Amino acid sequence: MKKSENISEIAKALNEVRKNIKQPEKNANNPFFKSKYVMLEGVVDAIDKALPKGFAYTQEVTSDGNQISVSTFLMHESGQYIQFDPLNVPVGKNDAQAFGSAETYARRYTLSAVFGVTSDVDDDGNSATKSAPKEAPHKRRDAPKKSSKPMASQEDKDTLKDKIAALSKEMAMEPKPLTVASMKNAKVTSWKEMTKDDLSAMDHELTTELMEFRQKSEKKDSKKPADESTDELWDKLNV
Repeated sequence: MKKSENISEIAKALNEVRKNIKQPEKNANNPFFKSKYVMLEGVVDAIDKALPKGFAYTQEVTSDGNQISVSTFLMHESGQYIQFDPLNVPVGKNDAQAFGSAETYARRYTLSAVFGVTSDVDDDGNSATKSAPKEAPHKRRDAPKKSSKPMASQEDKDTLKDKIAALSKEMAMEPKPLTVASMKNAKVTSWKEMTKDDLSAMDHELTTELMEFRQKSEKKDSKKPADESTDELWDKLNV
């Protein structure tokens, strides 16, 4: 972590954000935990509305080919700043879809941690959930598939099957319910008539769910008191 010699103004500004921020609605479904989380757009909107005058942030995304790294910068008009160490997210598959999923996840996770947004999955399971699109660096397809779209090859499907098998083993799930849940959330209606777009949507879905699973498995306590003192806040951020 890098920071200016004095961070008192940033500490005050960040504490103000955490006191005033309105926790966004968890509007994306995690079918494997039967829970919901906040998409990146919701996290950004909640933070932007709570930012005091003269306080800003930005994020830098880099990649070495095997992982995505996201660094978060806090800046104050006084000249004070904080540059947090990057969050590194491994990318198991070297394609644009996997990198896009990893970037979205890393940005959401780091912003939530810095500004105190409870964006990740919860275990309450008390309210009924409605189907919602997953966060993604592109818009989810809403229109029905057209027959002119290129179809996924058998090789493509076999590769996807291998990924499902590996993920189901790590997540301690049977491959069939994992496949069914992913197809439903990705709006894929037929395995036999799967298009290239369907394949891409399912791949993104599986990558996102694996990241959520790993986050939940490693996390001990993601909820922080909204009114904690400045000293307690910065102790938690290792400043």
